[in-house]
Amino acid sequence: MIAALLGLTAAAEVPLPDYRDALARQQWAAVNERLEAGCATDRFPVVCAEGTVDRVIAEVDAWQRTVGESARLEYLAGLAARYGGREAAAVRRYEHALQLDPGLAEAWYDLGEIRMGRGDLEGARACFEHVAELRTDGQLGWVGPWRLAEVAALGHDPAAFEANLKEALRRGFSLRQIAGQPNWKAFYADPALQDVLDKLLTVYAAPEVRDSLRATPAPAP
Repeated sequence: MIAALLGLTAAAEVPLPDYRDALARQQWAAVNERLEAGCATDRFPVVCAEGTVDRVIAEVDAWQRTVGESARLEYLAGLAARYGGREAAAVRRYEHALQLDPGLAEAWYDLGEIRMGRGDLEGARACFEHVAELRTDGQLGWVGPWRLAEVAALGHDPAAFEANLKEALRRGFSLRQIAGQPNWKAFYADPALQDVLDKLLTVYAAPEVRDSLRATPAPAP
């Protein structure tokens, strides 16, 4: 009896989850399911069924007007906008999501990708540094350092390239993932980076990975 009462007391001391946050998580799951069902995310660029992007954004906006703002839902609206080719709208949504929750790693990641695609390497690096700090372990703990290595490669910075690639490897990244990738062929063709890659490939990858990077190398960016 006393043990049961102690258990009840301990449970009572644990704060209940915020009701609005619980609702937001439920809505996020429903909206995310609709977005995934309506968009072919295994293709690049992503192709969405007609009306999917507008419906998802409208649903997010209606929910937030009624219940309140949610960083995760705002992020989904940004993702939908990006899938629909509306990059400027996606950036606004991501930035607002991060104002609501600076710890939202996925928003930092997507914003970093957009900035890197625009050639804004300093902006991309700042975003991926946040990702690297927020996601330090687990299945995708390596994504921040991996993208930081790519930013360093685009900036022809071999020291930062090596340091970040080593950190990505330490967190579980596999060099098999760069095999035959056009951007990594370009990195390998860059004399400033080739020695670093050769050294790491010798230790951490099978010979065919290096061979795939040597095949028809693209010009350095």
